[in-house]
Amino acid sequence: MKKFGTSMKKVKLAASLLLLMNHFGLNAQTYNAAYNTISFGGSGVTITNKVGTGTALNNIVLYQNVITIGGQQIDAIVRTQELSNASITTYDYTGTSSTASNNLPSFFSPQFNFGTGGGYAVFKIQFILGGSYTNSTNTGTLVTLQNVRLNTYDLDGNGTGGTNQYAEFGGFSISELGSPSNVAMTYNSTLGLTKFRTSISTNTIDVTDVRNRVRVSYSYISEFTTKIGAEGSGAAYFFLDFSAGATFTSAISYAAPSLDLNTNTAGLDNVTNMLAPDVKNFTSGSSNITYSGPTLDNLKLNFSTIQILDGANEKLLISGATSGGTIPLNFTNAQVISNVVVGGVTYAVVASVSGGKSFLTFTKSGGGTLTLAQVEGLLDALQYQNAASNATKAWRYFNVTTVAGSFETPVAQFQVNIDNVLPVELTSFAVNCENDYSIVSWQTASEHNSASFILERSADGKEWEAITELEAAGNSNSTIDYQYEDLTSYRFVGYYRLIQVDLDGKQKVYDPIYTNCSKSENEVEIYPNPVQGDFVIAVSSLASEKVSIEFINANGMLVLSKIYDASNGFNHYNFNSQELISGIYFVRVFTNDTQTIKKLIVK
Repeated sequence: MKKFGTSMKKVKLAASLLLLMNHFGLNAQTYNAAYNTISFGGSGVTITNKVGTGTALNNIVLYQNVITIGGQQIDAIVRTQELSNASITTYDYTGTSSTASNNLPSFFSPQFNFGTGGGYAVFKIQFILGGSYTNSTNTGTLVTLQNVRLNTYDLDGNGTGGTNQYAEFGGFSISELGSPSNVAMTYNSTLGLTKFRTSISTNTIDVTDVRNRVRVSYSYISEFTTKIGAEGSGAAYFFLDFSAGATFTSAISYAAPSLDLNTNTAGLDNVTNMLAPDVKNFTSGSSNITYSGPTLDNLKLNFSTIQILDGANEKLLISGATSGGTIPLNFTNAQVISNVVVGGVTYAVVASVSGGKSFLTFTKSGGGTLTLAQVEGLLDALQYQNAASNATKAWRYFNVTTVAGSFETPVAQFQVNIDNVLPVELTSFAVNCENDYSIVSWQTASEHNSASFILERSADGKEWEAITELEAAGNSNSTIDYQYEDLTSYRFVGYYRLIQVDLDGKQKVYDPIYTNCSKSENEVEIYPNPVQGDFVIAVSSLASEKVSIEFINANGMLVLSKIYDASNGFNHYNFNSQELISGIYFVRVFTNDTQTIKKLIVK
């Protein structure tokens, strides 16, 4: 093949730019809802019964155009997964009445009649790409939504003793209750959900009464399960509102722990490829668990039993363990697993197999809670090993969570692709501007039968031209960095994309990235990072100007903002992490003509 222009390989990381790209939603399957309303009815929403009418077990209802983000329509699938001692009298009530005075068409509002002793229903809601629903499989292309709020209203009773209603949710980052509130929180370990139960059995006419309301906030949500029910017989109404909701000035917030398996990328998952036999870590980055509380209860992982295709060759390793450091993943239900000792802490391990899933739960041996550092250490020690010389080519998915009191973290997934069904593990793809020219770089963690990379350029993201082709490594299990200086791109504004070519001629086209080299940009550095105590933000300015520095938390809220004077050259601004609670922040720096965003982890 023809070589276009000149090229070089350099060790030059671009993880921060990749993170920034993901943060702004350039990943095709992640969309920032920004706490805007997700409507399950009303103007513009089309509701279609796909299997039954929603009122019976395994019924499916499709809601089209529940929200549009950046021109992309998002749909939702609602599945009725369980019905116990309950009949759904109205699947999704859209009107108002004396007992539902504040109902809106945008709410998902099922109405029930429960039998003696009470009952419940379980619904599963999946957000999918607009128009992707397939009738033959009743599925669609899952998308991830960022920054979603969900209110459940009217957790009261029907006026009969013992008819206390409840709703259960999981995977949220923050829950809010009114002050005062009739609602208490407990943990449902069977479903891994937090149960919000009313303490009253009387009926309240005002649906959005703050005393009978719960609001939960999700940093990321793709699909989730909710269980709603009552403890007594008779009629019961539920109202789920996917928005900021009615005025909630008297709310008290409760932070749930969060778990991110790869803090270098947007989302919670860690995705990697493997050329077996090999070992891969569950985590990447640092400070994978964030929680304001002092202790956690356990560390849990589960996976589909059927995906362990290579038997005892597939193992969970605990790096650095002085005892019990190897657990074969083909274990059976109630199989005895030896205690694990790592970092001077002894963990009891319970194994179970049920409903096609295998579970491992790590708790403190002898009982009691674990410190955040202990669970973080155990999590960082987890490794997947496939020792087979001819491993079965397939993906393996491991769901990881931790529990603190009434809260379980959203599911973070470790995904490993065995034997490189995709021949290249691309860990970064970024563009920098130096002296008004574009410098494009990318990094691979592994390559298998990879022949070359073709770099293309486009001014509008539609018409593409190839500007260079670089020879690939062929086969490699080590990190390789590629870089190309586009000397024909003076002050270029537009897109670059990468095409990977196999030795057999097959190609994979990666998502494009945007650059603007029309003017020089200021540089921003944060050190140390992660931080516990003092830290510095260094800003390179091209002239005397004002610098605005904002700290935005993982929920998208501005928590701190300061303005400084800057002079030409590097300016250093001192901060202390005591001004911020532990967690992940995005630091946004504004100068007169540029905006830069960096990620900050506060321990």
